[in-house]
Amino acid sequence: MTTSSKSYDQVEFLRPIAKKHVLRTSIQHWQLRDLITCPGNKKEIYYVNQNNVNCYNTETKQIIPFLKDLAFSPTSITSNHGYLAVGGQRSQLVVKQLSSSWQASTSVGGSINNALCISQHLNDTRVLISNNDETIKVYSLPSLARITDITLPTAVNYASVSPDGKKMIAVGDSNHVYMYDITETSGYRRVGTFTGSTEAGFNCAWSQNSDKFAVACQDGFVCVWDIRSSEKLAKIQSQQSPAVKGACRSVKFSPSGSVDLLVFSEKHVSYINVVDARSFNQHQVLRVAPPNTDLHITGLSFSPDSQAVFVGTESAILEYEVDTILRRTFPYGAIL
Repeated sequence: MTTSSKSYDQVEFLRPIAKKHVLRTSIQHWQLRDLITCPGNKKEIYYVNQNNVNCYNTETKQIIPFLKDLAFSPTSITSNHGYLAVGGQRSQLVVKQLSSSWQASTSVGGSINNALCISQHLNDTRVLISNNDETIKVYSLPSLARITDITLPTAVNYASVSPDGKKMIAVGDSNHVYMYDITETSGYRRVGTFTGSTEAGFNCAWSQNSDKFAVACQDGFVCVWDIRSSEKLAKIQSQQSPAVKGACRSVKFSPSGSVDLLVFSEKHVSYINVVDARSFNQHQVLRVAPPNTDLHITGLSFSPDSQAVFVGTESAILEYEVDTILRRTFPYGAIL
């Protein structure tokens, strides 16, 4: 196991001066901070603003309403496979196709929808809703037909399906990480339980090759596994840990190309961390707030080409450029 603490080697994977897009992203729940998404290209960001979802063009600076005057203020948002979905505090779900006017809504029942995931299952597109009632509710798209409920022994904060559609991980209000095989015959079958850090998991993500997954934990650590081992590949400490501000809320792997980065945000305020996802031995810390000031972080998103990282705050979305030349020439380091 490789453990990265605050004695990491500092590098600049992201260029430290961000472009600032003056936009207001609204936080609806103090712990849920995954409220921006960039589904198509780095020109367009979708973000939650009160009871609306807006699309912002980073080149023209134009704001276009995408979901307007919803009956609720979204607590969660996701996009994939041509759809965007939002969930609410009272189990509301709205799904809209990105390329057309098709839109549908329902109430999935239970409690707050903490997170959403859109995935492919053979020839079917599905939306998975992580709910506080200890279930993951699975619906087919575009029919919104309910397929199944997956029951866990804890409130579910986040579930993520691997890009190849073969596995799912889920985290919740315990320090356990649940892994599932996804098959045509048996659906979602739990095949393993891992121990994260010491407290709850709030977010999880897969690498683009579906061979690694990461979990962001309440106690200020991000834990990484390779699917071939039950031992942690890395355990990475946040800048503000062990203070409450150091709790990790959102984690993302770069989705494409040879960039191979892992990015995560710290609880509510001020810092993002960028980690080499090849060897996990180099680590960049970026303060997104001015000195002596805290800014609430509302979410993180890579652009689909992995050339930019967007960081949401309550007053702006910051666009950081990935140093792709550095990543193409960066060595893999020691074999883990």
